[in-house]
Amino acid sequence: MNFWKYSAHGNDFVVLDNRSGEIDGANHHFWKDICSRRTGVGADGVLFVENSEKYDFHMRYLNSDGGEVSMCGNGARAISHFYSSHQDIFKHELCFSTKEGVYRSFLDKESDFVSIEMTQFYDENKIEISSFYNSLDSYYANTGVPHCVYLVDDIQEIDVETEGRRIRNLEIFPDGVNVNFISKIGDKYAIRTYERGVEGETLSCGTGTTAAAHFIFKIEADESLNEMTFIARGGELKVSREGDKLFYGGKVHLIYKGQLCIN
Repeated sequence: MNFWKYSAHGNDFVVLDNRSGEIDGANHHFWKDICSRRTGVGADGVLFVENSEKYDFHMRYLNSDGGEVSMCGNGARAISHFYSSHQDIFKHELCFSTKEGVYRSFLDKESDFVSIEMTQFYDENKIEISSFYNSLDSYYANTGVPHCVYLVDDIQEIDVETEGRRIRNLEIFPDGVNVNFISKIGDKYAIRTYERGVEGETLSCGTGTTAAAHFIFKIEADESLNEMTFIARGGELKVSREGDKLFYGGKVHLIYKGQLCIN
């Protein structure tokens, strides 16, 4: 079984072409083992390129715990790069479906910069989360998956693993939640994220960065502010807005390709 290993600012993925439908994406225990960093390939998740009757392709995404989730921003950028690179003519714009939504991606072949129009945004501040962590301000929203965002003075002082895990497992979130901490550094924002499913801090998170951007655009209340830069542990990421549309982007890298042995 051929696979490709991708990284999107440190968020890494095993990518597989399953347009033939021959790969069993439902064998969650197998894919959890593949994501293991000591006994498998090692990844934050697995991406399957699948056929779509209406769009360029369908994206199926499994977290490293083997569970399927509806969206992953960095995974969407990685799978878009993979799909476009495997066409006879490189496609600079794609439209694809996920478990719960439809997205567009935009690709620059020379720079490997890939951006996604982040179409899902709902449940804004539906849950009051300020009491869960002592911060300057807080925000809750679903950008494809649910996110808590906490504005703090210095994210380097936060124990992301401990605090993120505690909030992720609160009873008010029966399906879990991703937890983000952000702090302002000049005209940029630093961000760190604890991801459910990965069950740890990841080097970057697309849906989390998008949730943080919605938060900042709201509290800044500056109509001239149409782009912002986030500093994740995996590198700098960009979020821009055009009207009520948000676009999340950064560079994507193919690390290597190989074959999985099916025992």
